[in-house]
Amino acid sequence: MVRSKKKNNSNKEVIVVVLIAITLLVIIGMSIKGNINNYLTGAILDVASPIQRGINKIFTITSENISGIINYRSNIKKVKLLSKENEELKKKIIDIDLKRDELNSLRDLKKSLNYISENYDKSYISASVVSKNDGNWYTTFTVSAGKKDGVVKNSIVISGEGLVGKIYEVSNNYSKAISLLNNKSAVSFEVLRKGEYTGVISQNLSIDSSENFEGYLKGYLFDIKYEVVPGDIIVTSGIGIYPKGIPLGEVEKVIEDKNNLLKYIKVKPYVNFKKIDKVLIIRPRIIE
Repeated sequence: MVRSKKKNNSNKEVIVVVLIAITLLVIIGMSIKGNINNYLTGAILDVASPIQRGINKIFTITSENISGIINYRSNIKKVKLLSKENEELKKKIIDIDLKRDELNSLRDLKKSLNYISENYDKSYISASVVSKNDGNWYTTFTVSAGKKDGVVKNSIVISGEGLVGKIYEVSNNYSKAISLLNNKSAVSFEVLRKGEYTGVISQNLSIDSSENFEGYLKGYLFDIKYEVVPGDIIVTSGIGIYPKGIPLGEVEKVIEDKNNLLKYIKVKPYVNFKKIDKVLIIRPRIIE
C-alpha cells in the first residue's frame, strides 16, 4: 500500500512537471509567434510603404492632371469668349472711327464751300471716288454719284483743300471726272492778294524750262508785268464754269519767257492728287 501510494505521488509530480513544461512551451511559442508576426508585419510594411507612396503619387498626379485638363478647357473657353468679345469691340471701334472720319471728311469738304461767294447756289452732292486712272496721280477718276443724284456735265468737283476738277461724263449712278492735272483741264485764276493779276492754269502748256512739273500745276499770266512772287495764293477768278474764290494752290516759282513776252508760274496744288477719297459736287456756274 505504501509503495502504491508513493507511485501515485510520483505520477502526479510527473503530470505537474509536464503541464508546466507544456505551458512554458506555449508561452514561448506565443512569444516567438508574436515576434515573427511583428517582424513579418514590419517587413511587409517596409515593402508596401514605397508602393503605397507610389500609388498615392500616381493618384495625386492623375488628380492634378485631370483638374488641369478641366481648368485648361475652361480657360480655353474663356479665352475664346474674350477673343470674340475683343474682335466685336474692335469692329465697333473701327465702325466708330470710320463714321468719325467720314463726318470729319464731310465737315472739311463743307469748309471749301465757304470760299465761294454768298450769291452762288452752294447746294452740293457728296460722293466717293470709286476708281481712277493708272499711275500715281489722279488725272481721271469715277465718283459714286450720277444723274439720279442731280449730277450734270461740267459739274464742279471740290475737296476740303480746294478745286479738284470737273465732271465730263454722267450716267445714272456714276460720273467720270478730270482733275486739274489733266491736259484737257483749264481754269481761269486770279492772285488772292491782288485780284487784277489774272491768268490761266492749264497742263497743256509747253514751257521752255528744265523745271519738273510732275504733280504741279502750270499756268501763265495775262500780262508779263504782273508782279507775282513765290508764296502767292491763286484762286478761281469766276470766269467760265467755276465760281469765284475756290483755292487752287500756291505759286512755287515764276518763269519768264522774255522772247515771247510771257510769264509762267509753277503752282503747288492744295489738293493731294495722289489721294482723293471724298468729294463734293456742285453745279457749274455756266451749263454748256
